[in-house]
Amino acid sequence: MEDKGVGGKILKGTIVIVLVGILAKCTSFISEAILAAYLGTNATSDAYYMISGVHQVVYPMLGIGVWKVFLPLYKKHITLGQNEEARALANRAITFFTLISAAVVLLIVIFAGPVVSVVAPGFQGETKELCITLVRIASPMFIFIIASAVYAAMLQCHNKFLGSQIREVASHIPTILAAVLLYHRFGIKVMAAALVVGGGVRLLIELPFVSWGYHYRPDHHFRTPEFSQMLRKLPAALLMEGAVKLNTLVDKAMASTLPEGTISGMNYGQKLVNVFSGLLSTAVSTALYPQMVELIALQKREELSRVVAKILNIFCLLMLPVTFACVLFRTELVSAVYQRGNFTADSVAMTAGVFAFYILAIYFTAGSSVLNNLFYGNGDTRTPMFISIGALVFNVGLNLALIGPMGVNGLALATSLTSTVSYFVRLLVVRKYLDLPWKPMCAAALKALAASALSCFGPWLLLRQFALNKYWTLLIAALLGVGLYLLCMYLLRVKELGEILTLLRKKLKKKSQSKQDFQ
Repeated sequence: MEDKGVGGKILKGTIVIVLVGILAKCTSFISEAILAAYLGTNATSDAYYMISGVHQVVYPMLGIGVWKVFLPLYKKHITLGQNEEARALANRAITFFTLISAAVVLLIVIFAGPVVSVVAPGFQGETKELCITLVRIASPMFIFIIASAVYAAMLQCHNKFLGSQIREVASHIPTILAAVLLYHRFGIKVMAAALVVGGGVRLLIELPFVSWGYHYRPDHHFRTPEFSQMLRKLPAALLMEGAVKLNTLVDKAMASTLPEGTISGMNYGQKLVNVFSGLLSTAVSTALYPQMVELIALQKREELSRVVAKILNIFCLLMLPVTFACVLFRTELVSAVYQRGNFTADSVAMTAGVFAFYILAIYFTAGSSVLNNLFYGNGDTRTPMFISIGALVFNVGLNLALIGPMGVNGLALATSLTSTVSYFVRLLVVRKYLDLPWKPMCAAALKALAASALSCFGPWLLLRQFALNKYWTLLIAALLGVGLYLLCMYLLRVKELGEILTLLRKKLKKKSQSKQDFQ
């Protein structure tokens, strides 16, 4: 990647998103740790966390139209200097998705009972009734979340990544305040209401960053040729993303038939996985997507292939050691993050197992998100749809095969295996849009695998000989592991490491020079 052009934009966007992402993950960690302490793993927490099960079905049905269908068209207009067309498209998109999300909220409120029966078939009696009530209370959040998604897509297309990501920080604040100040007095219902407030804050905090002269005006002209084209692509995109999220929903539906507290343990494990996978993969994918659309619009296939190959290599080099480390130190990690209050040693043991099996797929999930963006950038919504439907069927089969002998760990392993297979299928199919350098990519993967094994197993074997507490164990393991991994990367002459450092030095030098010129 060159410092100028797409490479520079991706790097700049990635740095901003990573920095804000760290703040968001810290806020999310505080939120999850507080919830774990107050709720623990029991029937009440299971009912609360099944709200996320509904969210994982409803949000893709609405948000996918924003990120995978609206964003490419909007970015194309911006790239080609068609600002008036971009403004009109944004007005129609906000109007359309707000109306649809309001209709969905109404349906959820009316049919909350059947919805809960589908997403949590194992819930009975008071747990089921509580879950129905919480789903109804939290449902208005979808109106704010979808409107926020449209504004976030626009901000990213204008390279305003801070504005598009700061919402992730703000959305956790109401949950934290509600837990600390109101939970003991009003109970779990106030936590569901806090999700609605968080959705509103999520939208409001974005608006000051919309600084290119855009002001929303309701526009109901949905039959224009361009908007009609967007709507025609929407069903396939919805099926694709819906199938992806249904994999998670299937896990939770099956988990609802297991002992009490299982769903909460799954949720805590998934949240911890997101801390490690989200910072880099989400940052790069978010920064990369608008630039991919720009290269596609300008028909720069060769440059696009180089950029995507480089990103996949960097994912591999950074995520393989994280995977090894998280599996080996899973108990220490989960204990350090969650074990306090009602989160007992039994909760740690269950969550650690789920976490270890889910973390196996972080590279493949990140790579799939990049390849999916490539399909959508080319206007291809059918290919990812078919892959995702096949993955859903595969995941259900694995769930049925593994839940008996492995319990909740089998559900997590099935998801990871499904993500792995789906990634390689996408790699094969994506060749019609890219000319990826396969041999260098395989060589980088093998080097990362060897370096990861050495740098993670070494500290793990060493620290087993000492009776250290979990915090010292994690700190020493991290320092030794990072040092060994960088040494291995240097000895193996992994060029991506040098390129990243070179780009960062150029950026820092440029900023330093700009400050001197200003002074």
